[in-house]
Amino acid sequence: MTPETLASEIENLHILPKDLYNTERVWPSYIKNYDIFYTIVRTSGTTGQPKRIPYTIDDKRRVARQFIPWFYEYFEKGDRIASFFPPLPSASGIMGYGAVEELGAKVAYFQIPIQFLRMPDLLINELRSIKPTVLFSLTTTAFLLGLKLPEDIRNDIRVILVGGETLTEELAKATLENFPNAMIIDALGMSEEGAVGYRIVTKKKTTNFSFTESIIVLESIEEEEYKEYHKIYVTKIMKEGELTGLPLFNYDAGDLARIENGEIKSILRIKDAISLAGATLYLDQIISIVHRYPFLIDFVIIYHPLSPSNPKPKAIIRVGYVGEKPAGIEDEIRSLIYEGNNPVRYEVEDSKQAELIIEAVSAEKVREGLPQKPGKTKRIFIVGKDI
Repeated sequence: MTPETLASEIENLHILPKDLYNTERVWPSYIKNYDIFYTIVRTSGTTGQPKRIPYTIDDKRRVARQFIPWFYEYFEKGDRIASFFPPLPSASGIMGYGAVEELGAKVAYFQIPIQFLRMPDLLINELRSIKPTVLFSLTTTAFLLGLKLPEDIRNDIRVILVGGETLTEELAKATLENFPNAMIIDALGMSEEGAVGYRIVTKKKTTNFSFTESIIVLESIEEEEYKEYHKIYVTKIMKEGELTGLPLFNYDAGDLARIENGEIKSILRIKDAISLAGATLYLDQIISIVHRYPFLIDFVIIYHPLSPSNPKPKAIIRVGYVGEKPAGIEDEIRSLIYEGNNPVRYEVEDSKQAELIIEAVSAEKVREGLPQKPGKTKRIFIVGKDI
């Protein structure tokens, strides 16, 4: 089917997101019947039910093509990649390793046990042995590594590839301040599709997102106050004769694009939001506020959703500071949230249908009493589900 044919039939096409847990329906027959060799990659399972995605040799080649626009420009012979994505054979680990191998690049790829992030001595010993020049990690992991690592290790880092969480301008700036010789590749990745898009962030500029190997469709959100947010649908493009483990067409991966001046400014997860009596508070808004302050290094949101036993939804934003507690920081954060999100201000202050609490605590107490998993940087904890 050509793009022209597709466009001419657009009124007759009705394509809905697929349930990837229904493997009998969505897996191709050549996967179900073991007709070709393939790998099963696993998502991180943040929903509590991880998806398992068939990943063929052609999918590996496709992810390598997705890497090409930035890999050959920013990587050098002899680079040493320290990967902090979840261990193989998770989707991000397999895709990162497989693409680098397929490109035939003269670089080394080191998979570091993600548990080392909680073991500073082991982590530093490992990195001194590896001598990395590139980091692959979750967005917040890169920021936290900038606070933990010695200066000599940080100074050697030239490239930081991040994904999995929203990268705001404030968080990018805070990360690059601790890695003085680095630039950031901000990747939109998903288990179903690969490394869909990317942008380059340096201390001086941020490029627009580029999508070279996928078709991206944006759907506006009906509520007027959220007009800058659009749902993202992704279509996978395979070359003729290639077999993919999971065909995708207009797939809803649960991502939102934030649009400014007609360009994609940032990408976040739909689940990275909470509802306060109908008003939506997005995680990227909180990230952008918290990382304006160099003394605030972590935060979580403890969310009490609307329920028969809880008629007033409540969000507790717990921010972590280093050093002395800054005076008035709770009120300042609250005012910035209201300034940037009038619907939340109305629901909390005027209609009193919801509650918003800001708590500033020392950084080591931010996640006290909250469930944690190695390698996770979970931000929103839902009472009754996560707690």
